[in-house]
Amino acid sequence: MPKIKSPSPPPAEPPSTDVSDLQIATVSTVDAAANAVRELILDGRLEPGTRLREAEFAERLGIARHSFRAATQILISEGLLRREPNRGVQVPVFEPDDLIDVFRLRTALEVEAVRLVIAAGEVPADAEAAVREMSALPDDAPWRAVVAPDRRFHRAIIDAAGSERIARAYSTVGSEILLCLVWLRPHYDRPAQVAAEHEELIAAIRARDADRTEELLRVHLTEAAENLTRAWQELTGERVVV
Repeated sequence: MPKIKSPSPPPAEPPSTDVSDLQIATVSTVDAAANAVRELILDGRLEPGTRLREAEFAERLGIARHSFRAATQILISEGLLRREPNRGVQVPVFEPDDLIDVFRLRTALEVEAVRLVIAAGEVPADAEAAVREMSALPDDAPWRAVVAPDRRFHRAIIDAAGSERIARAYSTVGSEILLCLVWLRPHYDRPAQVAAEHEELIAAIRARDADRTEELLRVHLTEAAENLTRAWQELTGERVVV
């Protein structure tokens, strides 16, 4: 009886070269300009009160004035710039009462949030990752490289608390907190100083020691507020009476 040959398998199809469903992220001129100015602010190269003259900055960035205007609008919406009547766009300047008020609200929200986190019994992974990132920074890292994980650490605590209202209230002062962090740059010699303070907080959260965590957090934020008032005095030459 003759053998029946098994049918040969169909030839393998070549891998598809169709890239119609792929998307490549592009950055517009406006977004690129906003990123450049944001870096200048976060690095402290544009100090509080600095006025951004449209023609000058558009020329420096090599873009049209209308593109620069659109870029500043992005940063105004983030709270990093402010449009003042008859003065154009400038980096905001806080009064001492503003600084104290921001940190009073921030402390109340973060203390309550961290107690909820400890009660839940889990250390937020994003907070731990932020501390590792801070610890790995070289001594000469730009200040914006310190600010980014610092913000993520504190935001991770807020989000992990699981309170929509705490998160919403915290978001209302997010841009003001960011500008405060910019002012703190001269008061830290090395990123390791910032990392060490946050490592202590993580250790206390991991140990589920609510009282110790609250104490460390209050000290951390109180010292920041005191450094901010000193920065304001250095900027304006005026004495702050708290």
